[in-house]
Amino acid sequence: MPSPTPVPIHSGLKHGASPDPAEIPIIDIRSTAHSVTVAALEDGIRADVLAGLSKPYNEKELSNLLLYNEEGLRLFEQITYQPDYYLTGLEIDILSRHAHQIANSIPDGAILLELGAGALRKTALILDALEAQEKNVTYFALDLDKPELIRTLAELNGRYTHVSLAGLWGTYDDGCTWLKQTKDRTRIILWLGSSVGNMTRKEAGQFIRSFGDVLAPRDRFIVAIDSRYHKTDDIRAAYNDRAGVTRRFALNALSNINDLFNSNVVDVSCFDYNPYYNEILGRNEAYFRCRKETEVKVPSETPIVIHEGEYIRFAFSHKYDRVEKQLLWTAAGAFPVQEWRSQGGDYALTMLSWSS
Repeated sequence: MPSPTPVPIHSGLKHGASPDPAEIPIIDIRSTAHSVTVAALEDGIRADVLAGLSKPYNEKELSNLLLYNEEGLRLFEQITYQPDYYLTGLEIDILSRHAHQIANSIPDGAILLELGAGALRKTALILDALEAQEKNVTYFALDLDKPELIRTLAELNGRYTHVSLAGLWGTYDDGCTWLKQTKDRTRIILWLGSSVGNMTRKEAGQFIRSFGDVLAPRDRFIVAIDSRYHKTDDIRAAYNDRAGVTRRFALNALSNINDLFNSNVVDVSCFDYNPYYNEILGRNEAYFRCRKETEVKVPSETPIVIHEGEYIRFAFSHKYDRVEKQLLWTAAGAFPVQEWRSQGGDYALTMLSWSS
C-alpha cells in the first residue's frame, strides 16, 4: 500500500461563512495504516458470522457490527429518544449544565475530534458553548458511514461563526493514525454515549491507551461512562424499551446477515431478542433466543443447526463502579483531571490526561 498523502487539518471553511451542506468537507482517511475498504470490512463480517455460528451449543456469537447498517443507525437514533433509554437523557443533562465548563477546558485554536460521531444533538451543546466563547475550534466528526456524516453535519451547517466543521471518513484506527499529523494544535478527543461499554474492560483500557500513545501532555480525552449504580429494573428497561424499538434494532442485525450474503441465510422469524443484565459482571448482555429449531444456510457451506431454546450473544454493554473506573484509567495509563456527573452521580464525563 502506498504511503498516505497527509490530509489537511483545517476544515476549509471561512469563519462567518454559511456554506451549502455539500461544502462541509468530508476527508477520506481510510487510506491510512490499519484501514480497510468497505468490501473488505463486509468480507470480515461474513467470515465472523460463519465462525461465530459454528461454535458449540449456547456458545454461538455474532459481531455487534451487524447492528449498524443504514436501518440500524436509524433505529438506534430512535432508541436514544425513548424514555427508557436513560443514557442519552443523563448525558444531555450533564452537557446542558456543564457545556460551558467543558468549553473552558478547550483552548482557542484546538481540534475537537469526536469518535463515532453519529447524531450530533448532544455534541451541539458543546459546540454552542465554544461558539458563545468565540473560540476558533475545528470540530471533526469521525465515522465509517459517509452518508451519515454528511447528513448529521448538514444539520449544523451555517450555525457557527467561530467553530468550523468537517468530517473524517474512516475507522477509529484511522482516526488515531490521522492524529499523528496534527501535532501543531491542541487535540481534544470526545467519546460520548458510553460507547466504551461495548468493549470488554481489557479492550477498553487498551483502546484509550492507543490514543494516549499519540496525544501530547497538553491534549485531553473526554469519555462518557455509565455506572452500575442505577436500579436494576432501569438498566433492564434501557435495553428492552416498552416501545419495542430496541427489539427491532436487534432483529435488524439478523436481516442484515441476509443482505450481506445476498441470500436467505437466516429465518428471522425463528428468533427473538432476549437481553439479560448480568449483575455480577456489571454488564447488559444481548442475545438472540431461538424460538424453534432452524438451519442457517450460508452459501457454499454446510447448514448450521440452531436448536430451539439456544442463545446467540451479539453485544454487551459494560457498566463501571468507582474501582472499575480507576482500574480502567490505570490500564490506559491516564489520569482523570476533571469529571462532570449527572445530578444523581450515576453517569459521568471524565477528562483524561497523560500528564500527571
